[in-house]
Amino acid sequence: MNQLLIEHDAGLTVVTLNNPDQRNALSVELLQQMARALDPATDDEPHAILLRGNGPAFCAGFDLGAVVDDPCVLQDLIVALGEVTHRMRNHPAPIVLAAHGSVIAGGCAILSAADIVILGDQTKVGYPVHRLGVSPAVTLPTLLQTIGEGPARAIVMDGRLRTGMEAHRLGIGTQLVPEDDVQKEALELACSIASQPSAATAATKKWMNALDGSDDGARWDGPIAGSKPLAEGAEAAERIQAFWANRRS
Repeated sequence: MNQLLIEHDAGLTVVTLNNPDQRNALSVELLQQMARALDPATDDEPHAILLRGNGPAFCAGFDLGAVVDDPCVLQDLIVALGEVTHRMRNHPAPIVLAAHGSVIAGGCAILSAADIVILGDQTKVGYPVHRLGVSPAVTLPTLLQTIGEGPARAIVMDGRLRTGMEAHRLGIGTQLVPEDDVQKEALELACSIASQPSAATAATKKWMNALDGSDDGARWDGPIAGSKPLAEGAEAAERIQAFWANRRS
């Protein structure tokens, strides 16, 4: 099964996470496919991009089973996730994300990098990763811009999952809608943006990135490098193994 589906139609590119049985957990391969899909150097550059997930959740975070099999995969996942969020923020096309079900950890990092987020009122959102010995720092370059320092500090430090309604009060999600309406609303908005001439929206996004520092790759380099000692340490491997064993029992 192809874990990433890509469709092009009338100026809109739809990128769909397609591993519903694992709640669209992020593998290194999937993240690398996403990075390639978000490469702006294509012959058919879209006017807008819709990012969504099949199944009951947009994304439940990293594929921890792969980390249990090989602890070195954790740092590879962090690097690949940083590349995806960097490309999302610097792609010239506006990116609309449909956040339904649950958007956890690495999935939440992807959410924070989108330009527009349609958020379900009961969607579970958060970064419960400290208990696994993992830092969510890779999300900070975009989360800080999205919701500001105070709310960002709270949500990445307390590890608590919030409903979409609670998260929206902190500034996560551009538009809050009933859970069942997320996919429809996101598609309608993405189609509307795609119908517009792309030059003006691309210029607007480029200037916003210049003003807020999104075009500075160093913003991503520090959090990724800072995550390496934790990712390669014994504590993270032991905690992830224990968590996985409890989950499977």
